[in-house]
Amino acid sequence: MIEILNGGLLGDASIRVKGKYQWFSWVAKDKNLLQFIKNKLRNLGINNTYISVSNKKSKTYLLGFYMNKYPELLRLREKWYINLNGKTQKVIPKDLKLTQTTLLYWYLGDGSLIRHKNPSRVPWIVLATNNFLREDVETLIKKLKKLNLNFYPVKYRSGFKKGKECGYALVSKVSDATVYNFFKLIGFRPPKEIENCITGRKGKESKLHFIKDKWPKNDEWIKIISNIPNLGLVLKIKEIRKRIGLTQKELGKRIGISREAIRDFENGKRNLRVDNLRKLLKSLKLTYRSNFHCFNFQSIVF
Repeated sequence: MIEILNGGLLGDASIRVKGKYQWFSWVAKDKNLLQFIKNKLRNLGINNTYISVSNKKSKTYLLGFYMNKYPELLRLREKWYINLNGKTQKVIPKDLKLTQTTLLYWYLGDGSLIRHKNPSRVPWIVLATNNFLREDVETLIKKLKKLNLNFYPVKYRSGFKKGKECGYALVSKVSDATVYNFFKLIGFRPPKEIENCITGRKGKESKLHFIKDKWPKNDEWIKIISNIPNLGLVLKIKEIRKRIGLTQKELGKRIGISREAIRDFENGKRNLRVDNLRKLLKSLKLTYRSNFHCFNFQSIVF
C-alpha cells in the first residue's frame, strides 16, 4: 500500500489537510486508470476511496480517500511535507525506498518515453520532478543510481518548450543499460488492464497518447539492447553462429560488415549499429517476438 502511495506522491498525487481531516488525492486523465489504482488499494485494505471529476474543462478525474481512518498513513503527511518560508512544500522522505512498485506508479503518473526524431536513436525516459527542490532532485538521482539507473536533471518547462521554467525533470542516460534496467524493474510491458488508458493529448489537434505509449515497441527494443554489452545476447548469437556452422567472416558477409566487426562484437569490445544488429538477428532467423526468451530476457513479451 505504502509503495503505491509513495509512487503517486512522487508524481501528481497529494495529501491535503482541512481542519482535523487529511485526505489523499490522485489526479489522472483516464477514469479507468484511477479505477485500477482504486482496486489495488481496496485489495490492500483501503475501502473508502472515491472517484470524482476533478476539472471539467481539462477533463481530469480525481481518486481520493480520507486518511484519518488509517493511523499508519497519517505519518505520510509528516514525511512528505514541510513548512518552508510560510508555505507548504512537498519533499522527498529520507527513508523513501524506490521499490519496483513505487517506480511503476511514479512512471504511470508522471513519466514518459521520448522518441528521437532519428529512428535509429534509443528512446529515453523522463520522470517529472518539478514539484521538488533541487536537493530533493539530487536525492532521487542517488536513489535511482543504487538501482543501476542513471538519470540527470534538466530544467523543466510547463506545457511546451516555450513555457515557463518550473523546476526539474529527470532524463535517463541512453549510452548504458539504464532504459533496459528501468523496464526490467517495472515490467517490460504495461499492466494489461490499463495499457489503453489515455494519458493526454499533446498540442492542438494532436493525437491521443496512451499508457502503452510509455513502453518501447518491438523495433525500439532492438535499439535499446544494441547499446548494452554482455546482456546474454552476444553469447547466444555466438553459440547459434557456431551451431549452424557459420564463420565470423561468413556471418559478416551476410549483413555487410567485416569479420573483425563480428569478432569484436562477440568479444564484447564493441556494439553493432541498430540496423546491423537487426540484419544479424534476421540472418540467424531470430524474430523479435520469439528470440528474446532465448536470450534470457525472461519477462519480455512483444
